[in-house]
Amino acid sequence: MNINELFLQRYNALYDFWLGGVWEMVPDDLMRQRPHPRVNSIAWILWHLTRVEDAGLNRFVVDRSQILDEGSWMEKMNVPIRHNGGDMNFAEVDDLSQRINLQALQEYSKAVQVRTREIVGQLTYDSLDSVMEEGYLRVILFDEGLASPRSAGLLDNYLGWTKGKCLMNFGMTHPYQHVGEIGVIASLLGVDFG
Repeated sequence: MNINELFLQRYNALYDFWLGGVWEMVPDDLMRQRPHPRVNSIAWILWHLTRVEDAGLNRFVVDRSQILDEGSWMEKMNVPIRHNGGDMNFAEVDDLSQRINLQALQEYSKAVQVRTREIVGQLTYDSLDSVMEEGYLRVILFDEGLASPRSAGLLDNYLGWTKGKCLMNFGMTHPYQHVGEIGVIASLLGVDFG
């Protein structure tokens, strides 16, 4: 098994199994709710993990344009921000959760998944050793608006990361972290995935 097959084995399970039923099993009104004052909504989490994957793989791993920029997705989703929401407060999370077009979000997520599979199918093991340079990170994070205005510390976080670490973090570890979060939030909302 090569690195591409190994990644896709877990990536396909993420979207086909772990996240596959979320769209059908959670009603729209519950997708938008935060069942506790200190948690996010499922809609926000799905938007956030999709933004991280889109920007992380396209800009950090292969230096391509984001899916977000190839189909008026901000307008379609009714979300006027480019960053991934990492520093949003709960009032901002509530606003995004209520305003987002869930059908467009689902379509955006599917488009990002198609691109991720394409990217991974073309990667070579050697290409993953390349280290993220500070100048390139500044362009992605600040000039292109991936980092929110309150996220200046992200630059130091990503310095020294390899493209392989970016691939595994943005495409695998990060979304799997949110799968557990979605499961807990769904249970608090009374949604049974069993």
